[in-house]
Amino acid sequence: MSHTKEDELASLLRGQGGIMQEVYSILEKEEKKDDLARAAIHSSLKPRENRIRGLDPSRLFDVEDIRSNCVRYRLRFLPAGRFKGVIPREAVYAIRQLEARAEAPLGGFMIMAPAKRFQLCDCDADPLLFAPVGNGKHYLVHQWGRELHPWRAAWGWPVRSWLHLVITVLAFSALLSAFVPTGWLSADPDAPWWGLHRFGAFFCTTMFLCAATAFSWFAFFGQFSKDAWDSKTFN
Repeated sequence: MSHTKEDELASLLRGQGGIMQEVYSILEKEEKKDDLARAAIHSSLKPRENRIRGLDPSRLFDVEDIRSNCVRYRLRFLPAGRFKGVIPREAVYAIRQLEARAEAPLGGFMIMAPAKRFQLCDCDADPLLFAPVGNGKHYLVHQWGRELHPWRAAWGWPVRSWLHLVITVLAFSALLSAFVPTGWLSADPDAPWWGLHRFGAFFCTTMFLCAATAFSWFAFFGQFSKDAWDSKTFN
């Protein structure tokens, strides 16, 4: 191989090395920006207003809308700094996209998720990431997981408030007393299905379920969803 060819090959290799070094440098800078976005989420311990241009109106939610969904699906709405899960790359990317239209670095993030996903204070499944944007509104930055399934709403219905719990207990009492065989309630073999014996079964069943519910509620530090949606404690 002539010196000319060797020089050309060496020049080509040096050029490729320079390109690769530039690529690594760009990737390193992008990784640092991702780390800063994650740090902004994990350091958010209280809401902070963010000014962002060109927001999608369909992703803006009032506090009352958020509260309503938290009560319905038995979720908490707390500062992102209390979140103990992994922030997905898609959420980080969404934050960086928003920051490109913001007047300053974003902060004060809030997360809506089940209580088990937060580091809660003790006084004795997947989330939604929000950024406060002022005027009592929060912008939905990213959502991951399947926490808003209708089954979750159905499961959390009895503990939305004391009225929901009372209705649930009475409904179960009526259901149980309706299926109790008449022969268990009356000594008369010809007794009809409906009568004072059926009302007595409903009364006894209601008393039993009320006692069991009250014991379980206080024993396991129950909280109604309407009170727990923004609570930082277990009870």
